Amino acid sequence: MKTGKGFTLIELLVVIAVIAILMAILIPVLSSAKKQATMARCLANHRNLLAGWIMYADDNDGLLICNGACYDTATDDSAWVHRPKDVTGSNLAYNPAPSTITDADRFRGIQRGTLYQYIKDVDAYHCPGDNRGSTRRPPRDCFRSYSISYAFGPMLEGDLSIRGGYQYYRRMIEVTNAPQYYVFVEEEHNGSRYGENEGGWHLPMTGGMNRLANPSGWSFYDPLASYHLKASTFGFADGHAERRKWADQRTLDFIRQNAEDPSSHSGITLASPDNEDLLWLIKHFVAQDRVE
Repeated sequence: MKTGKGFTLIELLVVIAVIAILMAILIPVLSSAKKQATMARCLANHRNLLAGWIMYADDNDGLLICNGACYDTATDDSAWVHRPKDVTGSNLAYNPAPSTITDADRFRGIQRGTLYQYIKDVDAYHCPGDNRGSTRRPPRDCFRSYSISYAFGPMLEGDLSIRGGYQYYRRMIEVTNAPQYYVFVEEEHNGSRYGENEGGWHLPMTGGMNRLANPSGWSFYDPLASYHLKASTFGFADGHAERRKWADQRTLDFIRQNAEDPSSHSGITLASPDNEDLLWLIKHFVAQDRVE
């Protein structure tokens, strides 16, 4: 009788080893491809939000939309997004936000905002790489991934103040060299106060802390997010969006500290002298002739 020839143990081990090697090669490639796709969707979100931001100015005699997210008041509906609301439309408790907060509460705050009449898709306000919803407990499981720079628009309706050592842009006509200055910033606030990213994104220009003339005194302020291969995305005043790859390890350390620290405003004034990433953030925050 003839018996069929099967694989030997050595042959099986070789096949398994080859499969393992191929998997080790393919998994990082697939992961990178997924992150690239996530970044493409995030950049599209920026462009959509910017389109709404520009249309708002067109419809309001050039006035820029209010950037004070979560700082809305009972008599002022001008904020681009509002703080989370309950089913009756009332504000949730804050400082701290309740642990019972839900994404539905956050959606109501987005839908109450002035930008929603132009961009009526809550997913446009969320980066698909933002995983706080699955990795953080309420209220830190924030949904909205983007904030507006405090350099663009008032915090509240009628606000005319000089903010943080610079004169913010009130009208679109004031924004010269628009491709140079970012409006929307990817931010990862810990959400402990409101259950969402709080306020606008700020980079004070007061004293010597963040002026170009004093790089030895530079420091970070409001948190950033990095969901895209050690990079963050920004939306600029002319309507384009781009990715900024962070070059200084201290920038990534700052981002990580804010993401992991449960205390509110954990990274404010974190020193980072001569950081080339901070140089980029400063140069593209506001025109230097608007700094007091």
